[in-house]
Amino acid sequence: MYAVADIQRAIERLSSGDREVVRFWLQDLIQHAEDDEHRVEESRPAYEAAPSSLLTLEEYDQLEERSQVRHEFINGVMYAMTGASVAHNSVAGNLFAPFHAHLRGSPCRAFTADMQLYMKSDTDEIVYYPDVMVACQRERWMKNKIRDPKLVVEILSPSTREIDRREKSLNYRRAASIEEYVIAAQDARELMIYRRKEHWRAELIAGPDAVAEFRSIGLSLPLERIYEDVF
Repeated sequence: MYAVADIQRAIERLSSGDREVVRFWLQDLIQHAEDDEHRVEESRPAYEAAPSSLLTLEEYDQLEERSQVRHEFINGVMYAMTGASVAHNSVAGNLFAPFHAHLRGSPCRAFTADMQLYMKSDTDEIVYYPDVMVACQRERWMKNKIRDPKLVVEILSPSTREIDRREKSLNYRRAASIEEYVIAAQDARELMIYRRKEHWRAELIAGPDAVAEFRSIGLSLPLERIYEDVF
C-alpha cells in the first residue's frame, strides 16, 4: 500500500499531460463516488482475465482468431468480454447507421464493435472493441485493427460501467487523434460527451428534446433517434 506522500511524489514526476489525465480521472472518480456507494454491482466481473502469462500481440491475435468469445488486450493480458443486451445493440445500431450515412463519400468511416481499436505508446499496448468509432486516416488501418480514430463511443453496461468511465476514458484521452469520447447509457436517454477542445469537460445530454452534437464529424442527432425502439 502506497502512502499519500508517495502518490504525491509520483504524480509530481509525471509530465504535464499525464498530470492532466490523472486530474480528469480524479474528477470522474469524485463525480461518481456517491452513486457507487448506493449501487449494487453485478456478481460477474466486468472482464474475466484469461489464465495465461503475458502475451505478445501476435499471440493474442492467434488466440482471438480461434476464440468464440471476444477478448480485449491490455499490456499482455487478455480479458474476456461479457455479452451485450438488446438495448445495448440497439443504441449502437442507432448511432452507427446515421454516422455511416453522414460520412459516405468522405475519407472517414464508421465502425461497429466487430472492429478492434489498436493503441500503442512507449508504455502501453492496448486492443479494445469500441461499440462505435469513426476513423479517417485510412493509411493507418490494418486488416482488423483501426489506429487513430477521431470519435469513440462506448455504451454503458452494468458490468463495464466503471471501465468505460475510468480506464477507457483515461486511455482514450491519451490518444492524440481522439477528439470526442462519448459514453451512452442504455437504461436512460442520456449521453455524456467529452471533447479534447473543451479540455475533456463532460457535457451531459439528457431530456426529451435534447440533441447530441458530434462535433468531430459535424453531425447532430436528437436523443429520441438515438434511443429509438429502446424504450
